[in-house]
Amino acid sequence: MKLSFRAATVLFATFLIATLRLSAQQGLGWVTDPHAGVTSAFLQPASTSASPYDWDFTLSAAGVNVRNNFTFLKNAAGLSFLRQLSGAETFTYSETEFSVAIDDQVYFYDFPAGRESVYATVSAEITGPSFSVQVGEFTRLGAFTRLRAAASTRSLDASFNYYPYDAFANGADIPVRETYASAAAWGEIVLHLSRAFAVGYDGELRLGISPKYLLGIEGASVFNPAGSSLQKLGGDSIMISNLNGELAFTNAFRQEYDNTGTTGAGFGVDLGVQYAWGAVGDSGFRYTLGLSVLDMGSITFDRGAQVHRFVNTGDVLLDGEDYDFESDNYTDEALQRLSQAVYDGGLTSLAGDEFTVNLPTAISAQFSVRPIEEVSFSAVYRGDLPFRARQLTQGSQLIAAAHYSKWWYGAGLTAGIYDWDRVNIGLQLRLGPLYLGTDELFGMILKREELSSGSFYVGLRVHDFGGSKKGRSKGRSRNNRRGGKAVKCYDF
Repeated sequence: MKLSFRAATVLFATFLIATLRLSAQQGLGWVTDPHAGVTSAFLQPASTSASPYDWDFTLSAAGVNVRNNFTFLKNAAGLSFLRQLSGAETFTYSETEFSVAIDDQVYFYDFPAGRESVYATVSAEITGPSFSVQVGEFTRLGAFTRLRAAASTRSLDASFNYYPYDAFANGADIPVRETYASAAAWGEIVLHLSRAFAVGYDGELRLGISPKYLLGIEGASVFNPAGSSLQKLGGDSIMISNLNGELAFTNAFRQEYDNTGTTGAGFGVDLGVQYAWGAVGDSGFRYTLGLSVLDMGSITFDRGAQVHRFVNTGDVLLDGEDYDFESDNYTDEALQRLSQAVYDGGLTSLAGDEFTVNLPTAISAQFSVRPIEEVSFSAVYRGDLPFRARQLTQGSQLIAAAHYSKWWYGAGLTAGIYDWDRVNIGLQLRLGPLYLGTDELFGMILKREELSSGSFYVGLRVHDFGGSKKGRSKGRSRNNRRGGKAVKCYDF
């Protein structure tokens, strides 16, 4: 099983785009909709206390998010590419022409010529049965289940972009700074609570929390501290100096795979706070400002896991021909040969049977204004909060959103910048129980000149049929400056 560097990059590019067939991350265009219900807690746990519904129940939802700056398809649209890929009878690629062929359709790929740090992020989730319900006037209770998968690496040295790497002469030292890449699939069982408190003359403070129990399914990680360097030796061979690496994985990454249950467990939590002020008649507040911290937690994989450490203060030769296997158990054989190369046939690389993958902890700030009842404008930032060096990442997103939102239907537009280098437009539609959308209209539905990212989400949910909360008391006194008159805050 031998791949040249160029062939490996082609497969990596195909994997990034093909992963869109999974189902994944809820888009910011959806969770900022005032009628998003319980799924708004994925961005801001405090926001559900302002939900217009007495109750809402999500039957199922799915979405996906893929971004990278390592490679791209030329003049392609993600959905069209995936439709062809899902029904393809043949799939081939050409290293010399930089192309992939799906049946008779040929797509050309390439690599950016710049020297930016390399990153890649693939995240996917399926939301299972989820609900929230109003309890009393100011409290919202809920629970949701999710199946999530994520793989990421970030801030790799720009030398490992395709063209810069290709330009290095054989024997030239290429420094390797601290490197971490990880992948995990896990389930979440989540409880949810949000509470609103009257504040001042015409304001409301909202707090929210979503504690999570995490069920690890599969995981893997690679970590290399700063200090190593490598040299190209021609072909597929490299020389690594001062190697200090760690490789950890669960059984799914081995060919002798025997796992019928979970492989680990952990805990996590989402926290949020919002402040709303400025009444809009009987329909709620004009302004909302919020801050949330998401995905604080980790998963420890300790069933069927292996941790391998490779430490050598000298030089280690990795010859590509040594990793051309005829056996089906190529993972175990590769580890054995790598261990022999690092330790000169002596020590084994196996160092443990458990490892931890930290969730993609993020911080988010939100602001929204509603000039009239049906229309709202929002600005949202969500970015990595790197508490730990070994942590999944999702990158950064800064968007502006506009929504026209009614009880049974609505639509939204977003304009966003992703990882500070890619700008795109998003579209979100909602009709009855169905909602769907994308944060990246260009490239996902419409062709983009350089397709390197994509997102899509779709869901089904039901909610109460009242169409209005004016029939129940939602008022509260505002420090007697309104003469004790009730001010309704939850009608949308």
